[in-house]
Amino acid sequence: MRLIIVASCLAFFAAAVVNAPEITLVAYLGGSGTDDCDGIALDRAGDIYLACHSDSPDFPRLPGGTVLQSHGDMDAVVVKIEARTGQLAWATLTGGSSWDAAGDLTVVPDGSIYVLGSTRSTDFPTTPDAVQRHFGGPDRDVFLLKLDSKGKIVYSTLLGGSKDDEATGLAVAENGTVFIGGVTMSADFPGVRAAQFGPGGQQDAFIARLRPGDPNSLQTVLLGGKNLDHIASLALDKSGNLFASGWTSSSDFALRNPVQPRFGGEIDAFLVKLRTSDWKLLFSTYLGGSKMDGAYSVALDSLGNPIVSGVTDSPDFPTTPSAFQPGLRGSVDAFVTKLSGDGTRVLWSTYYGGSKANSDQYLGGSLGVDEAGRVWLTGMTNSPDLPTQNPSQASYGGGDFDGFLAAFSSDGSKLCYGSYIGGNAHDILEGLAVGGGKVYASGLSSSTNLRQRRSQIQPGYGGGPYDAIVIGLDVPADQSCR
Repeated sequence: MRLIIVASCLAFFAAAVVNAPEITLVAYLGGSGTDDCDGIALDRAGDIYLACHSDSPDFPRLPGGTVLQSHGDMDAVVVKIEARTGQLAWATLTGGSSWDAAGDLTVVPDGSIYVLGSTRSTDFPTTPDAVQRHFGGPDRDVFLLKLDSKGKIVYSTLLGGSKDDEATGLAVAENGTVFIGGVTMSADFPGVRAAQFGPGGQQDAFIARLRPGDPNSLQTVLLGGKNLDHIASLALDKSGNLFASGWTSSSDFALRNPVQPRFGGEIDAFLVKLRTSDWKLLFSTYLGGSKMDGAYSVALDSLGNPIVSGVTDSPDFPTTPSAFQPGLRGSVDAFVTKLSGDGTRVLWSTYYGGSKANSDQYLGGSLGVDEAGRVWLTGMTNSPDLPTQNPSQASYGGGDFDGFLAAFSSDGSKLCYGSYIGGNAHDILEGLAVGGGKVYASGLSSSTNLRQRRSQIQPGYGGGPYDAIVIGLDVPADQSCR
């Protein structure tokens, strides 16, 4: 009997080890300046794409020593990494004579890459079929690129009015229609005005819809009250409905069938759902407590239920009794909230954080859902007691902030994975890509002591103020936490 018990225990621990996520890639990407990759995406083959910005004259370091020609202060860079080899496959650099940054991207089934970014360059290069060829605002416009599978830019457009405009939300439909979400200060924001929800103010959230190749396709929707309203993330469901998350300081933000009708505090997160065929507002709700709350990412589970993540310093942010962490622990914590697809119920809601700040200046991370329904989250923390589970790095790395990577069960009651990612200086994890039993995160680091794994890009830290970093995990099926 004793032998049977011992054998069973050994089998259990062996299974636990096998089922634990394992770091398979740690890579620096950077030169002698500042390099940062906010967005990350995967193609059908599992290769990795990054949306970056860099002022390094020696980044990216292409095979064979090829150097791309810099255009200005900071250039937008799109990078492809072969997941199997860890090598840089290609890189594309673009921009004008000033500051340009790629912030998000997505890869569609035919291999095309759509890239969203921001520019201060009045001479940012566009293609003849752009919906807007000329720089609009005094300081900042949005740009959208489409690249083919080899990294060639086949479409480039600006988007912006006579004041400043910024976008961080990107979603692409199966037919190639592009949806962009952000914030505008421009009363003359371009495009046919398809709808407006709320009275509007000096800074409104916007959604733009366009078809690359059709210069007359631009439609825009505005959402906002009298104060600041900002869309940070978009997600499309299978029926063509669009979810948008962000934050607002408007007590008169447009609501419809809200689960939280009351404006909670200084800034609240929000979630809206629109039917894109006629731009009908299906639901719109606040999410927040008595202080500051901001939603930075929205993703959908396999049933079309929206999941929103962000950061909060509200001790009364709405959580559910079965949540992994029902209460605020630090001065700023992350949050994850899952609603029903029709917006009528909060299915679960949890904080995540340690006893110190788990964000810096409200910099939020990203969100993704894997095949088992687990909800993955990136972010940053300086808490030495951040909850961990099956960690790749069990303890705080030092410096002022570490990145973190976490996964929750589909019902939000369990932490399936939680790990620090950081070294002796400043580390952030921002972008997230999930699929095919893999999880990848992107960000930036000034830590010189991260131990690289399976990277064939450069031997170590690039030497500038910051390098971009990419982290990869193998995530085996785990029936005990899903």
